[in-house]
Amino acid sequence: MNAAVGSLFVFNNQLGISMRRAFDRKTPQRLAPVWMALPLLFLFGCGEGPQADEGGAEDAPQVEMDAEGMMPARRQKAFKKIFHAVPSPIETALLLERSGIRFDANALNPIDKAMGYSTTASQAVNLGIYAGDLSYSVIFNQNQQSVDYLNTCRRLCDGLGVGDLIDGDLIERANSNRDVRDSLVQIVTETFYDLNARFRENGMEEVSGLMAAGGWIEGVYLGTRNLASSTEDLKLRIAEQKMTLDNLIGLIDSYPPTGALTRMKRLLSRLESVYANVKITYNEAAATAAEDGTVVISGGPDVQFDDAALEEIANAVAKIRNLYTQ
Repeated sequence: MNAAVGSLFVFNNQLGISMRRAFDRKTPQRLAPVWMALPLLFLFGCGEGPQADEGGAEDAPQVEMDAEGMMPARRQKAFKKIFHAVPSPIETALLLERSGIRFDANALNPIDKAMGYSTTASQAVNLGIYAGDLSYSVIFNQNQQSVDYLNTCRRLCDGLGVGDLIDGDLIERANSNRDVRDSLVQIVTETFYDLNARFRENGMEEVSGLMAAGGWIEGVYLGTRNLASSTEDLKLRIAEQKMTLDNLIGLIDSYPPTGALTRMKRLLSRLESVYANVKITYNEAAATAAEDGTVVISGGPDVQFDDAALEEIANAVAKIRNLYTQ
């Protein structure tokens, strides 16, 4: 299969900029209805250039080093790239809904397993996984289940020392709005943005990395459960995740090695070898004017894959996901 997605790539990049502005804490409009920009879905995997305020660490004449010899500015840039490149759990769930997939409660990680995740690593990864399941429930209007999964995320946050971010008031707010999907979308989106910020503030960036990896894994897992009935658009988005996976591995690799990070990198590297069956080539974007005066944008990445490659990806992702959720 060969799909030209240049125009979609440029469209996504513009919407991605809009979403980042909506989330920017420095902007008064941060609490704007960000759900309006969420149809980006899996497209963040197409990649993007650095943000204007990031400043590439490689461009600076001197780079501050931390105690482990890492470069905080480079790592922060990498995390920002991943944070905006990895589809959020809400975006992934929206894509599944738009693709005509039916809600499958059996695909979710059971909430009663949460009590068994006792290490920081298992709590961090499964927080990301449960975030995916929470968003999946929200988007498919599983209202009571959404509140149950938010409570489950709260228990994991308690174990990670950030339980105050999902407090009783937030749970009550979610419960009061459980019949208003747009409100639940905003609550979930804001909450996990705040979690990411708190982990950074607490010097626990690696926890954010593991949480982001867990959320990404769950998104691809949910997206590949029913490949036989998937739309071509969904299949393309799954194939495009090869680019996001490269960035995710780069982020994990940027931290001083720990047992948890080394394990995650090893598992993601195995998945990377499976994604080798997806071929992506890049063409320069070009804009041409049509007779009616509209501008047509072409170029961007071409993604080549077949159903056999997607089946391999689905099986590999399921194995990784099940290792963390057992």
